Amino acid sequence: MTKKLKVVVFFLLTVIYPWTLYAASTAQAKPAIVLAAFGTTTTAFRTYDQIDQQVKDRFPGYEIRWAFTSKMVRHKVKKEQHKDLKSLPEVLQDLKQAGYTKIAIQSLHLSPGKEWEQVVKQSREVPGITVALGKPLLSSKADEVKVLNALAKEFPSDLKKNAVVLVGHGSPDPEAQAINNSFAQLLHSRYPGGNIFFGMVEFEKPGKEEVLQEVKRSGAASVKIIPFLLVAGDHVQNDILGSDPESWKSEMLKMGNYQVDGVRQGLGEQKEIVNIYLDHLAQAMKDL
Repeated sequence: MTKKLKVVVFFLLTVIYPWTLYAASTAQAKPAIVLAAFGTTTTAFRTYDQIDQQVKDRFPGYEIRWAFTSKMVRHKVKKEQHKDLKSLPEVLQDLKQAGYTKIAIQSLHLSPGKEWEQVVKQSREVPGITVALGKPLLSSKADEVKVLNALAKEFPSDLKKNAVVLVGHGSPDPEAQAINNSFAQLLHSRYPGGNIFFGMVEFEKPGKEEVLQEVKRSGAASVKIIPFLLVAGDHVQNDILGSDPESWKSEMLKMGNYQVDGVRQGLGEQKEIVNIYLDHLAQAMKDL
């Protein structure tokens, strides 16, 4: 063996091989789980804590991290509450530094749209990791049926004297709008002639004015308002059920002699709803 070759072998055995063993030993065996939510600046943040516990119960022993996709929410929480909420790229980089090479990201958005597209894009921007994606809540017709089955437990038995108003956020994204329309059609087919109404806070029709007129024509004596949002944050506390004279609840009370009841919890507080997300997560993890 030549002197030059001996030097190369020595380098391989003393530097490269030990480093390879070290890298292998530091790589985490299980994939990490990242829960990607829009975020909230309100006390409704506690809903995320409940979801976190449900994930831990279903996937014991896994590292679980949270990412918040709204830059506005992250900035406002930092400014007002002095808390750091991490973006998805930051969380992925942290996990890579911690030795994770496989990561399952579960979107906690309600439907595929721009927020989901951003999750997909950002999941591909960190080299050296393998990522699997769990889809948003309403990603199939079967998901829509499961969501409605969970929500139906909140509906009054008599849908002639009582009306139910589901209030979603609304989206400018055509794909998200199509899913909202599909869910509305499912509601109408499941409850033909029943006083079930589905409206949006912004971007889409029917909005508040259209839904109020539908309720007025229904002849119902009482109305139950159910937020179609993951967390009961600012929109629920102010725009939907708030005391502001322009809130959905206030304008409904002004419109007639109605008994109005509002659910002050988001979808994320229903275990059956969260389990739909976790079914998507379990499916994604099969790809890792």
